[in-house]
Amino acid sequence: MNVDDEYGSVHWQTATDLESSRTEHDSDPFATFDVQKPSLTRNINGYENHASSSSGYDRDTFNAKHSPDTASQSKDTNTSNDSHFIAQPMTITITEPQKESEGSSGTYISYLITTHTSIPTFSSRSPCRVRRRYQDFVWLYNALTFEYTASIVPPLPEKHRIEYLKGDRFGTEFVERRRQSLQWFLDRIARHPLFQQSQSTRVFLESANFKHDKQLQTVRDPSSGSVMETLSDTFLNAFTKVQKPEERFVDMKENIDKLADNLNTVERLYSRIGKRQQDLSQDYAMFANSVDGLSNLETGISSQLGQFAETSRKYSGAIKEMCDKEDLLFLNQIHEYLSYCQAAKTSLRARDQKQVDFEELSNYLQHTIQERERTMYPGRKLGDRPAVNITGFLTDKVNEARGVNMVQARQEKLERLEHRIAELQDEVAKSNDVSNMFSNQVMKEFQVFEKAKTAELRNGLLDYADSHIEFYKQGASIWNAIIPILEATDVPED
Repeated sequence: MNVDDEYGSVHWQTATDLESSRTEHDSDPFATFDVQKPSLTRNINGYENHASSSSGYDRDTFNAKHSPDTASQSKDTNTSNDSHFIAQPMTITITEPQKESEGSSGTYISYLITTHTSIPTFSSRSPCRVRRRYQDFVWLYNALTFEYTASIVPPLPEKHRIEYLKGDRFGTEFVERRRQSLQWFLDRIARHPLFQQSQSTRVFLESANFKHDKQLQTVRDPSSGSVMETLSDTFLNAFTKVQKPEERFVDMKENIDKLADNLNTVERLYSRIGKRQQDLSQDYAMFANSVDGLSNLETGISSQLGQFAETSRKYSGAIKEMCDKEDLLFLNQIHEYLSYCQAAKTSLRARDQKQVDFEELSNYLQHTIQERERTMYPGRKLGDRPAVNITGFLTDKVNEARGVNMVQARQEKLERLEHRIAELQDEVAKSNDVSNMFSNQVMKEFQVFEKAKTAELRNGLLDYADSHIEFYKQGASIWNAIIPILEATDVPED
């Protein structure tokens, strides 16, 4: 990233400029002034914001001074856009996982993806079927993350590298668990008004030559800039906080945190219940073995005891089947939704960073304006700042002793400050627009997140209830089958 290419008339002092700065200071006594230099932060949306260390402006003040109707217009626009922020009908299913070989590169699992939709960006309304592997899902996730910087992109299931170490990545249980998690990922894509219409999504769901088409679709990230700019981004994100948090986003974060805490509690308690059910399944299996042993001793009712033992084994299997189904459809979903909560919090942090960019850049503008006022009216007290700047005072005295033309030097400095203020005002306006757009989009994203939460929790609880109903029906059938056999057993009379 080259700042001078975009804002060529703004000079940001670097280490390589020190020598030339010293030369300039010798001829210009007003070249040095105590305005803190901003650090550069790369805006994902394409703007470049410049930030200092504290906030002097706020968004309300800026809107009131520069665009009185901005806030109301933004609110009206956001309200009108909400009515259009609705997903169109779209159904995506993942089935038929199969093992495939890629020559010397190795073996992988591919999944059949079937899409039903009438979205105009798709080439056909007929069901579209393609096969994709996990790495293709990773490409889609990265493409959506880059394309929609203010959106909550649903996370992919973890790679579970321990399964690779065990050699179980082709095992039935692991493959089915991943298939279900990928199904939830695509369900969230299908429910999102932006993601479902993305060209990246279209290429993923219908391209017959995906390897070629994804290369054409891939948007390359522009240069990330110098090492110093990267370090500047890191330190700014680590140590700078929003000076004036907006209550709606504070409430949003608290809601997500509470949801994550409750999900963690549900996960912990269900894991305890699941462990007990697994132990119960094993106990019934051991019980069946004991009854089998008893049948070898009691020859008179050996057949009945053997059938009772087999009934116990079937019941043990039914318990295990219920546990496995609940782990897949309920516990696995809780894990994935916790990851979704984390993605939502990441989006909120990105929004906060846009507000920080605006606040920090506004503060730098305010400092520059104050420096101009001090230069125009030496000795005047400005706000909470002292009337006399010690550094400037000493510089003036030194340059007076050297015979520098103070009037000309002051005029040249004022011209530089006026030029810099004009450019900074433009950058503050851009930063404000970016921050407002980001905030509006995050509000819409939270609505999508809430709808997804309701739908997914509902489906998860229904799956949990269905697995129990199916288990109890199966259990009743298993035990009912043994009752006539036991009742028909002859009991010797005294």
